[in-house]
Amino acid sequence: MPGLGARAAVAALGRHRTMAVAGLAAVLAVPVVVLLVQHSDSTGRDGGARAAAASSGSITSIAASGPSTASPTTSASHSARATRTGTSAGSTTPPGAARPSPPRSSAGVGRPRSDPPPRGGYFRTQPVGASLGLPSDSTCTARVHRSSWEPRPANAAANRTVVDPVAVHQSFAARPVNGGNGYDPRWDSWLLPRVDGQFSGTTDEIFQWSACKWGLSDDLLRAIAVRESTWYQYEAYPGGRPVIDWGSGDMMSAGTDGAGAFCSGIAGHGHDYQLDFGTGICPKTFSIAGVMSWQAPSWGQMAGNQNGTFPFSRNSTAFALDYLGSYLRGCYNGWAHWLDNGGTRSVGQMWGCVGSWYAGAWRSSDADGYISRVQNELHAFTWLQEDWASIKPPCAAAYGCPGPRR
Repeated sequence: MPGLGARAAVAALGRHRTMAVAGLAAVLAVPVVVLLVQHSDSTGRDGGARAAAASSGSITSIAASGPSTASPTTSASHSARATRTGTSAGSTTPPGAARPSPPRSSAGVGRPRSDPPPRGGYFRTQPVGASLGLPSDSTCTARVHRSSWEPRPANAAANRTVVDPVAVHQSFAARPVNGGNGYDPRWDSWLLPRVDGQFSGTTDEIFQWSACKWGLSDDLLRAIAVRESTWYQYEAYPGGRPVIDWGSGDMMSAGTDGAGAFCSGIAGHGHDYQLDFGTGICPKTFSIAGVMSWQAPSWGQMAGNQNGTFPFSRNSTAFALDYLGSYLRGCYNGWAHWLDNGGTRSVGQMWGCVGSWYAGAWRSSDADGYISRVQNELHAFTWLQEDWASIKPPCAAAYGCPGPRR
């Protein structure tokens, strides 16, 4: 199940407080990356799990090349915060499918705004056959509804970071995902080459840009990010130690095969996490969307056991959401064959794709639990609640208080 990050993996960091929500009225229709997750949902977040390989319970992101035979199994022990209660995940209606398209506005046109997005968002999920007609980066930049509303000012540096598209595409090209026929060939030839993260703006503007680019519901992306990171791209203490479940997570277990190569490899990009946690121990997933970078050795021959998303996913909010959008679109199109041993079960099934981003499996109990939690956030419009901007990562007596990256 190679797809997100190091296969597709999302760090679902939920919210700190619980909230009972009645039935879900809308369902996500956006394709999601399949993930095998290892979390403990005791805190209410799902961050720290992404698509994971089925070896030694390790997690891998779906963007990496997958196994040639059976789909990976899910290992669920999530690192979350307060969980929400809600209805079942049985709905299959795409988010926003019944809503009329709102008027579009060009970037920079009209008076400066400071309002949050409306309930219902700006974009709707486009049908499976719409892929080849999806708009370009520049077209979607013009369609973003600009506003200075920013509940996560800590994301400022990552929101401004525009990655080098040549470096991104070289990284993906060196690690094709379809080596074992787990994906449609178009995953490597069309989908990943379209991921480039070429946008900067506020956190919410980036949600809009990715949704537009991949023909998805922007509210769906917002809701997934609530579970993955509480909308924090990457938080760290003054010395560089990451704040787990706030933009990074799914910690490598001591003694995991290939962990040393992976942790040492990502250490060459700004921070050696082994100095914080020990030799062979480091985060597997990064970003607001919980993109997994880890590629289990048993899944294929990827340099450094990495699927090619790091450090882009950690450093750039736009890249992370671009990658999440690509996985959802690919899964929605039925191109993630590993989900059902070469079939097309995921065609037009956005919620199943969302669950696979977390669990690395199709409609398993872990996947359905994640679907339900995302639906609860979507139904509650969590990001529009009064205390949303006040939720911050905790300080630690030993490490200090997380601060903005520059």
